[in-house]
Amino acid sequence: MVLLPVLYAVIRGTREFWWVWGAGLAIAFQILVIVIWPVFISPLFNHYAPLPDSPLKTKILSLARANDVPADNVWLVDASRQSNRVSANVSGFLGTARISLTDNLLKQGSPDEVLAVMGHEVGHYAMGHVTRGILLMGLVTLVGFAFLHWGFWFACEVFGGQWQVRKVSEVAGLPLLVALGAIFLFLATPVTNSISRVIEYQADIFGLNAVRKPEAFAQVMLKLSTYRKLEPGQWEESIFYDHPSGRTRIETAMRWKKEHIADPDIRDTANLP
Repeated sequence: MVLLPVLYAVIRGTREFWWVWGAGLAIAFQILVIVIWPVFISPLFNHYAPLPDSPLKTKILSLARANDVPADNVWLVDASRQSNRVSANVSGFLGTARISLTDNLLKQGSPDEVLAVMGHEVGHYAMGHVTRGILLMGLVTLVGFAFLHWGFWFACEVFGGQWQVRKVSEVAGLPLLVALGAIFLFLATPVTNSISRVIEYQADIFGLNAVRKPEAFAQVMLKLSTYRKLEPGQWEESIFYDHPSGRTRIETAMRWKKEHIADPDIRDTANLP
C-alpha cells in the first residue's frame, strides 16, 4: 500500500528505464524497513521488555561489547503467543541495532544454549551480513525488475490486444506484474536461498568461535528439528533451505569441537581422562 503508488509514479516518470529506477526504489524501501523494523514495527506485533538483570544478561552484553555491537540492553519478546519456536536476533541498521530473544528460547534453552544462539546472531552483525545481504539481494532485485520489464513487454506483444493492456504504467497491468514477480521469485529460489544459507553458515562458525559451546549449539539444532526437517536430501537442502540443515549445523559444531578438543575449556566439557 505504501510502495505501489510511489512505484507507479516512478514508472510513469522514467518510462523505458522504469525497471532500473523501480529496482532502486525497492532496495531503498528494503533498507528503510530494516532500519525501522526493530524500533517501530516489531513492537506492533509483540511485547518487548528488558531482560531482567542476571548472569546470563551480563554475558550476552559482554559478548555484544566484545564484538562491537552498539547495544546496551537485551530485550525479551513474548513470542510464545504465536508459536513455540526458539529464536533470537540482533536486528537493525544504521544505529538502530537491538538485541532480542524470545521467551521460548529462555524457557526451553539452558543458559549455554541461549549464549550459543546469541553468538550466532551477534555474528550476523559483526560480519556485516545486513550490508552484504542488501548488496546481494539488491542484485537479485535488479535482475528481477529486468525480468519484469522483459516479461511485461513480451506478454503485451502477444496478448495485449485481448487484455487491453499496452503499457506498464497502466494500473490494469498490475496483476501481470505480480504474476511475473511470482514466476521470477520461484525461479530465483535456489539463488536467494543459497545467499541466505552461506550467510547463516558463516554466522554459525562465528558463534562457535565467539562462545565456544559446540554441544549447546548442537542441542539447539535438535530443538529446531521439531519444526524443521533435520536431514533433508542434498538437492532439497541446496534448493529449498535458507539455513543449513540441522544435520549440517550439528556436524559443523562437532567438527569445531574435534579441532579444539585440546583446548582446556573444551576438554573439560568433554569429560575426557
